Parts: sequence; structure tokens; C-alpha cells
Amino acid sequence: MKAFATGRMAVLLALLCGAGTGATQERPLTGTAGQVPYATGGIGQEEREALEAMRDQYNLRLTFATRGSGALLANVALAITDGRRGPVMTLDDCGPHVYVKLPPGSYTITAVVDGVEQRRRVTVGRPGGARELVLYWPGTDTERA
Repeated sequence: MKAFATGRMAVLLALLCGAGTGATQERPLTGTAGQVPYATGGIGQEEREALEAMRDQYNLRLTFATRGSGALLANVALAITDGRRGPVMTLDDCGPHVYVKLPPGSYTITAVVDGVEQRRRVTVGRPGGARELVLYWPGTDTERA
């Protein structure tokens, strides 16, 4: 009887969470890379709204986009190193938005999309709030059509 009750509870929880109804709830992926808290996502409307709600928790906010069209880019490989080029965090598949909470200091942001690398230096932790950085990549032929 206990196994039956547990099974019924699992079904009830799945229904409450939207499983089996065709509904999916988009949420940004949150976690830590090394010791650095981050959130990434923003493809669907719900993800964008969820990221917007947590933006004040992070002091570096990155956006990856296509130059010209402004189309957002996901599947970005990201590495952040400190002033001595020591690794701080890496993410193999992130975007189009990445929010990071870093200790005050200077960092190098390296992001790669389809083999094209972008590097930027950024300092976080200054009075006045978070830093926002948009990195743009050239558009593809299909985007120009």
C-alpha cells in the first residue's frame, strides 16, 4: 500500500508541475562554476522574465547576439579568467544571457560561437552597480537572406 501511495504522490506532483499536459515551464539554468554563481538562458519569454527578476543578484550581465539583426545567440562557450589569467569559471553551452556574481576585480571574458572568439576585459565591483556587456558576432548567410 505504501508503494501505491508513493506512486500516486509522484503522479500528482508531475501533474502539478505540468508534466503530461504539454506545458513546459522555461527556467534559466542556475548553478555555480567553480565558486562562481551564475544564471543563463533567456530564449523563451518565461526565461527572460525569470532572469529579469534575478538580475540584481549578479554583478556581471552578458548578452550574446548577432551584429546587424540583434538575434540572440545560445550555445556559447564562455571562459572568465582573473587578472593573472587564472581560470575563474567556464561554461561549455550558455546564453543568450549569462548573469555572473564575481568578486570585485578585473577579468577577461572569452566567448566562442561557431569557432569565432571574442575577448573583452571588464572590471566588476566598482561603486555604481553591475556591469553589462553585449558581445556581437557576424551574421550568417541565412540571416542575411
